[in-house]
Amino acid sequence: MNWKELKNETTEDLIEFVKFKEDPDYEEVARAAFTTLTFRFRADIIDKCTIVCRKWDYTDDDAIELANRTFERFWKYPTFSKSKCRVKDIAECFILYLYRIARNELKRSYNKKDYPYEGDEKIRTSLIDEDKSYTTEELKALQEAEKRLDKALEHLTQKHKIIFLTYSAYEEEGFKLPRELLKKLREDLDLTQSSIRVYKKEAFEAVDKRIG
Repeated sequence: MNWKELKNETTEDLIEFVKFKEDPDYEEVARAAFTTLTFRFRADIIDKCTIVCRKWDYTDDDAIELANRTFERFWKYPTFSKSKCRVKDIAECFILYLYRIARNELKRSYNKKDYPYEGDEKIRTSLIDEDKSYTTEELKALQEAEKRLDKALEHLTQKHKIIFLTYSAYEEEGFKLPRELLKKLREDLDLTQSSIRVYKKEAFEAVDKRIG
């Protein structure tokens, strides 16, 4: 079923359709209704998420990701209830409901008990950490590894190397790098977060091809 077939349905009816997603006979309709709601309210939610993310020094890319997670959460748990609305307009009430999900998702993402970062992470420009002490053997091994890394990245820029080293040193599965570290990367390298993602992809692909 094409979602456009439902574009003239009321917000209230679309929400009710989504709630039937567990019924095999209505799953297709539920997905189409969810897509229709997403297109109908996505711009409003992204705008709200952008305001919140900028307030907390997150990026506009983070805002888009937060908006996506907001709709994903609604799809997983479509608990909206008209009876809990404090405003008469269902569309306005639904937007407020999505706002609450977005706030909760933001808290959930950055307040995990197993958060792996301690706040002392720094931009890495070399495999050799100047703040650490190494044995002669360890230092020699790092120097050799750095030569191999430089060879792998010889057709890219110093910014690629810095991004590669920083992400390699700190990135943990399921977590973004600390926002202060990301901010410093953007400022020091004069790159947007989107550009950093591109540089990261290019650097890791080059290393995988030559070393991996």
